[in-house]
Amino acid sequence: MQIEFHGRIGTPFGGAAHVDIAMDGLAVSGLRALLASQYGVDAIFHRSVRAAVNDEIVTEDHIVQAGDTVAFMSPVSGG
Repeated sequence: MQIEFHGRIGTPFGGAAHVDIAMDGLAVSGLRALLASQYGVDAIFHRSVRAAVNDEIVTEDHIVQAGDTVAFMSPVSGG
């Protein structure tokens, strides 16, 4: 799954990241933990970094599926 980052959170990830998730999906909170583990970036846990799935802001318990478009955004990402 390709993950996009907007704003300052994108810098440590180089703008995008790739992770593999199970077919039954993964909660956004689990995806954050996976990203932090694989990329060594704890900033993904900051409470101001929001997650969007398929262009909609979601909560931490939202289940991300393999075909979803996921983006993490720092405050004042622009646009």
